[in-house]
Amino acid sequence: MEIKVGSILNIKGQEARVIGLVRYKNTQDGNKTWVEYRLKTNAGEKWLSIDDYYKEYSISWAANNIRGNIGPEWHEVDKGHQVVVAYSGDVDVENGDAADFIEFEDSSEDKILSTEIWDDGTEYSLGEYIELDDIKIVGFENPDQTPKVGMFTAYISLFSLVIMFISAVLILLSDSGNGSKSISEFLKDDSRYSYVTSITGNEKQKADIYENIVFNATTDETATNIIDAIKGKTESVTQKDEEHNGDIAIVTKKEYCLIYHPEDDPDNIYIQISDRKYNYTSDSSPYMSSAATTHWYRSHYYSSSYTKDSSSFSKTPSAYKSYSGDTIHNIGNGYFDSYSSSVRQSSINSRDSSGGGLNGGK
Repeated sequence: MEIKVGSILNIKGQEARVIGLVRYKNTQDGNKTWVEYRLKTNAGEKWLSIDDYYKEYSISWAANNIRGNIGPEWHEVDKGHQVVVAYSGDVDVENGDAADFIEFEDSSEDKILSTEIWDDGTEYSLGEYIELDDIKIVGFENPDQTPKVGMFTAYISLFSLVIMFISAVLILLSDSGNGSKSISEFLKDDSRYSYVTSITGNEKQKADIYENIVFNATTDETATNIIDAIKGKTESVTQKDEEHNGDIAIVTKKEYCLIYHPEDDPDNIYIQISDRKYNYTSDSSPYMSSAATTHWYRSHYYSSSYTKDSSSFSKTPSAYKSYSGDTIHNIGNGYFDSYSSSVRQSSINSRDSSGGGLNGGK
């Protein structure tokens, strides 16, 4: 079936116009490829996925209100690392853009839920499997009449790359002047946090421990302070059981931060901060943590970060290579991940108003 930008489809009785397409390869499954088509329908934007290798076809739509709250009715069926290898039409990706993905099915195995973890955030979608016979090509509309991104001449592409480079430099300069910093820099410089100790792990990696010395401080307030300081630049923020003043994990592109109560003094707040390579190479308990905190910490790191880190640190031995413990499906759950997204968007809007800003993902 030759579907291209401009094709008009009938999918289970609903008309859809193809306004863009993306071809992905899964680097963790023999570089097998599939195509996702961006559709414009009377019911809003949808995506058609066609995987001829596995004979799997589905239709899906954005469901970012899920925010990581993936209930027990869903079970994991696939995961991997997708890389854009071709694109056309109105899509917000470039060749080489990549994301980790996890796919779930319900008990009927008809409904699907997908997560894509991009550098600038996690996207969620709901959908359903369909049969190849459900997809009919019923017409074609000149793609020149549709918005296009990525169908440029060589000169325009070169010009775009130059503009992107300049924008990226402006963003870095803007960040350096608006207080954006790493979590470790923030904790080191802010008077509300006092250095306690460091833990040395494998491969010469270490984690630093800080204490929030503000009277009656909570993990909730601590997480908010950190998210504000780094301008919402997180991959995910997850709170254990979504309980007020419970343990919270903040994952950024380079750092892993755990906010928790020490076992012997549960009224205090400790913050363990490290490069993600520390977590990848060591599974030591956080400093003075309870057994429950340690268990959740290991489960969360494995579920949120291990897949991506195993690609980044592929030549380095990992403490989680033979991990067989629990996994957590609701990564990036609840209020704090939403709060981080709003802070990040406010920062982006601020940069955009000054002529900067870049977008990634679909």
